[in-house]
Amino acid sequence: MEDYRIFLGTKSETWQEAIARFKKFREVEMKDYFSSKDYPYRFVDNRAYAYHSTGKVQASYIADFEKRREVTVPEELITLLSDHGPFTIGDSLLEIFGGNNEEVILTLPEILAKYGHAGFVDQIGGGMLRSLTGFYFFFGVSFPDSDEMSFLYFSKAGNFGKMLFAGNNPSLVLQKVLPSMFNGSIDKYTLDTLISGQIDRVIINALTVKGYIG
Repeated sequence: MEDYRIFLGTKSETWQEAIARFKKFREVEMKDYFSSKDYPYRFVDNRAYAYHSTGKVQASYIADFEKRREVTVPEELITLLSDHGPFTIGDSLLEIFGGNNEEVILTLPEILAKYGHAGFVDQIGGGMLRSLTGFYFFFGVSFPDSDEMSFLYFSKAGNFGKMLFAGNNPSLVLQKVLPSMFNGSIDKYTLDTLISGQIDRVIINALTVKGYIG
């Protein structure tokens, strides 16, 4: 088997290049890359890895959001939302919010409610909840149906990141994930590295499901 990392992004990859890479990956005849050539396989034929564009976000929405939340949306994210447009991969792999009249950018309580964990808010201390709600804004999700989904966010300071949420492991979230966000001791990303990394996660999942990597 050839090294699966040929399908993964580079450190200098932009989010535009990451999306283009995923689309190219979906078109690949897998037998051209791996030693086991029992049959050809194209992920483009599997709807679980379908790429859906959901339309562009109006500038008026972003301006209204900034006014309501008293925060500046990073220019890179504005470009993604308004020029490229939000998108989804599969039904439960990666989603950048937008389309269908839904909210594009959510606060912590809103995103927990969106994915069926509204009650979790009651377990977060009031001071921490207020701080996190006013400082972190969520615009996407990775693997929402898994035990360890990741919420994608930007901060009021203009950094990007991902928040691990394990609904079946509340102590991890309450004692480690949220306090690290509250204290600012979390990994900081650019939008490029964040999107590239999540595209990598989808591709690794695809190759694992097909048995190309164990």
